[in-house]
Amino acid sequence: MADLLLEAVTNNADIQATREEVSGLRAESDYAGSLPNPMLGVGLLNLPVDSFALDQEPMTQKQVSITQRFPWPGKRGLASEAQLRSAQKAEAKLKEQVLSLQREVVEAYYDLWFVAESLRLNGELSELVRQATHASESRYSAGRGVQEAVLAGELQLSRLTDEKLALKSRYRVLETRINGLLQRERYRAVTPESQPALPGLRPSGEWLARALGENPRLESLGRSVALSRASLSLAEKAAMPDVDIKVAYGQREDDQMGRSRDDFISLSASFPVPLWKGRREDRLIASKKAGERAALLTLQGYQRQLPHRIDELVSDMSTAVERHLFYKEDLVPRTRQLSGASVSRYEVGGATYNSMIDGAMATMKAELAARKFLRDALVAEAKLKELTGEMAPAVGALVNDRGAALKDVGEGS
Repeated sequence: MADLLLEAVTNNADIQATREEVSGLRAESDYAGSLPNPMLGVGLLNLPVDSFALDQEPMTQKQVSITQRFPWPGKRGLASEAQLRSAQKAEAKLKEQVLSLQREVVEAYYDLWFVAESLRLNGELSELVRQATHASESRYSAGRGVQEAVLAGELQLSRLTDEKLALKSRYRVLETRINGLLQRERYRAVTPESQPALPGLRPSGEWLARALGENPRLESLGRSVALSRASLSLAEKAAMPDVDIKVAYGQREDDQMGRSRDDFISLSASFPVPLWKGRREDRLIASKKAGERAALLTLQGYQRQLPHRIDELVSDMSTAVERHLFYKEDLVPRTRQLSGASVSRYEVGGATYNSMIDGAMATMKAELAARKFLRDALVAEAKLKELTGEMAPAVGALVNDRGAALKDVGEGS
């Protein structure tokens, strides 16, 4: 299981894409907070069109200028913060993807384990029916049995063979699903462990306390709220004018008599006039306020839903564990005793074939039910781990190491 989970997270292209998205957004945060590049300008001013002579008119000049835009105080910081919030939201999305993939792999893995156990029990029952049918044939040949028992045994074997074929098909489907989740280049067989450990039970309060601090969806929604607030603050600053400062140097030629002319230096400032503020900036602010309210409502709705979802899964898991133990420690031993007694009586002619088979079938059904409840408990635990942000140790180490590397890249840029 641990190897499969590590392979799934390492190979998954969507997770790799989100990592790149985080790296890009962190780098973009530095870009958004920097000054725009200055503008270099060159030009000819007041050139007469009758002669195009540079020395004819005293106001003719060759000009070089530098223009720098200075955003209104606070705009650059808010733009950088908005991009950083976007990066943090993408990081929360990455955690969501990892935990969702982990839960899917665990579910498919324990489904595969349950089908493997069903195949094993099918084989045990088939062997028992085969032996009983052989005994019936011997009795019938000796005149001490009836043909009905032989025919019933052959029919039961046919049913078990049909069930075996269906189980093998299901096994291959689940293997293929796991290979798909791991995004392997070619199919490889998957062999589940023989007996998974029973999950440890914890009260809902412990799960909820962890979820409030580590739930990836909760973190993502919280990042969305922070991003919407930064975007609103930036929109409110949008109405404040950016100032363009321009410094220009104008060089003049000597006049036609050879007398020197002084060069010019110019300094100017320009800024936009919010003439259409009601249609532009005010509408943008209204849009960002609506986005903030939507993000808050989504967060509040999930906060209310989360405790109930955890309670539901904790209840499902504890019930499944309780029933698994009941079947394993009580019902399965009883059905095995009954089946063993029926087989012994059948061997000496004290029980009918049907009663013997019924006892064996009851044992197999009890065994399967015990395994199904174990599978249900393990899947419920996987869903709880997804809600509480609990990754497998190797997966958590991998995600944290690469997350730290991405953070270093963002800070270095």
